Amino acid sequence: MKTRVRKVLKNTRIISSVGASMAFEGLKPSAHAQAIGKQYLEDKISSREAIARIKESHSSKFGRYNNE
Repeated sequence: MKTRVRKVLKNTRIISSVGASMAFEGLKPSAHAQAIGKQYLEDKISSREAIARIKESHSSKFGRYNNE
């Protein structure tokens, strides 16, 4: 149980640190990106999957082809 609590506290510190760094740069992560980051920290998805999901949801639609 102590290990689980430590991991939650560590993840909370990581999330806070990332938020502070982004705020310093004048950026604010979306709720969606924060949720993906949390999934990554909880080992539910890989770093590659997290990056792909964030890029997919935040990349511009410009230049994409519509296959309809």
